[in-house]
Amino acid sequence: MARTLAAMLIILLLAPTVLCAQRLDSYVPYEDGEFPLWTYKIRRSEQIFFGSMIITIPIASLAYSLMVNNNLVAAPQSEAQSYLIRGAIAASLSLGISVADYVIGEVRNR
Repeated sequence: MARTLAAMLIILLLAPTVLCAQRLDSYVPYEDGEFPLWTYKIRRSEQIFFGSMIITIPIASLAYSLMVNNNLVAAPQSEAQSYLIRGAIAASLSLGISVADYVIGEVRNR
C-alpha cells in the first residue's frame, strides 16, 4: 500500500513537468570558446581521479591488509574504520595521480 501510494505521488508530482516543458527546436552543439580552459582541466582531473580509483582501491586494500597482518600498523577497531582507511589511501593515491598528470601537462605546455 505504501509503495503504491509513493509511486502515485511521484507520478502526480512529475506529470506536470512533462506537460509544461518547452520543446527543443534543434540541437545546438557547443562552440569552441564557450567554456573557459580551466573547466576542461578540472574535467580531465576528475576523469583521471575516478578512473584511477578502479586501480587504487584494490592496491590500497591489498597493501593495508598486508600491513595489518604483519603488524606494521595498528589493527582497526571496527570493520567500518578499516573501510574508511582503505578508501582514504585509495583516494590519496588517485589524487596524487591527478596532480601528477596536471603538473606533467603544465610542464609540457611551457
